[in-house]
Amino acid sequence: MPSKKYQLDKYRNEAVKPDFEIVVDAETSILIRMPTVDEVIDLNDITDIRAQLQILAKDQYERLMEVISDDPGAMLQPLMNDMLKHFGLGK
Repeated sequence: MPSKKYQLDKYRNEAVKPDFEIVVDAETSILIRMPTVDEVIDLNDITDIRAQLQILAKDQYERLMEVISDDPGAMLQPLMNDMLKHFGLGK
């Protein structure tokens, strides 16, 4: 029998993060909800950046792409890194 027990609720509670808010302009924000365990597992299996962004942005993907698709490409990786960091998943 294990000498110490680990409570699943502890991990759940520590993992809860607020939405990631992308401020588009003074009146508009895009809110990205934290990814689920299934989504994180999917992220780790995918190297395609568009597919990764679709998983992260969920139902906000189309709106986000409307806003950023004409921006310089070099802004995408820092944005995704910030999302991952905010949700406790990366750098």
